[in-house]
Amino acid sequence: MSDERPYVSFKEVKEKIPLPDVLEALGIADNFRQSGDALVGCCPFHKHGPRPNANQFRMDDRKGGLWLWKCFSPDCDGAGGDVIEFVKRHENLSDSHVRFWFADHFADRLTCSKKPQKRSRGTPKGAKKEARPVRLTPERAEASTQSKEIPCEPADIKPLRFRLSVDPDVPYLRDRGVTQETAARFGLGLSRRRGMFQGYLAIPVFRYPRDRDENPIAYLGRWPGEDFDDADRPRYKFPADFPKSRFLYGLNEALADTKEDEPLILVEGCFSVFRLMQADIPGAVASFGASLSDAQAALLLASGRSVILMYDGDEAGYAGMRKAAGKLITGTLVRAIKLPDGRQPDDLSDDELRSLLRR
Repeated sequence: MSDERPYVSFKEVKEKIPLPDVLEALGIADNFRQSGDALVGCCPFHKHGPRPNANQFRMDDRKGGLWLWKCFSPDCDGAGGDVIEFVKRHENLSDSHVRFWFADHFADRLTCSKKPQKRSRGTPKGAKKEARPVRLTPERAEASTQSKEIPCEPADIKPLRFRLSVDPDVPYLRDRGVTQETAARFGLGLSRRRGMFQGYLAIPVFRYPRDRDENPIAYLGRWPGEDFDDADRPRYKFPADFPKSRFLYGLNEALADTKEDEPLILVEGCFSVFRLMQADIPGAVASFGASLSDAQAALLLASGRSVILMYDGDEAGYAGMRKAAGKLITGTLVRAIKLPDGRQPDDLSDDELRSLLRR
């Protein structure tokens, strides 16, 4: 990936990208119908009652090829604008990030370049000042997103001196749709060794970057069933002193399986990582819950990737995505996918997952 942010001219976007093409890119073209020279339908920006007005939103190119839209619903208070304002409102993007969006979806039609630099004081008029690209290193990410008490790269956490002997042929994994290939890839299996993980599914956690033969830095235990008890037999076990908020599960695999211009997909748990990989959707990492820490945000930003948020479909997940977006949006392009109530990525079908990511 280039160190320079993609920059597109708003003037060029308005001239070359019509609203119907944007609707296709957003996956909402079927929500509108042709009416004369215009497209009409329900407003895509607000909730509708039991009887939505299918004529309240209008789009056309009355201004010499410049597409404009307007909502006639009182909920939008007469809102309207051009193709850029449409994407900003629909995707909740700033001026800077909407440029990334158009560069991401219409790079073949637009001139993508580095952002023009403002002429600083003392620079002679007409003189060109060379822009210095800035790489978001872990150190920069740490300084911009987290407190000094939490280092970005946890080099002080050493790998274990042992590796648990585990049995990957576990009925619980089969019941949850985890294949033997996935279990082998991530080193999962039932631990029969005496200790805190005896009888638990042991999920090794590795630091990034990981040496090929390096031991995990810790194990996460998951009781292989739903007959757990929070006191004596909790659903999940982590070593008491392990700072899980300083790591992203699956980061090694996500970066190895994707190209440098592909996004990382942030989910809550390990099983969501497995599910996305098996759906042939690489790039998923987990934050061990619905809270993204400053250290985890720094790791995501240091990767140089855009980020897609896909937490569980509940209040904790929705709130977690809002907070995660706040920590990431100043450093990269962030998109959020709101799952249906009560759903998780690991219980969605391949088609459902792909459809959500396309939209």
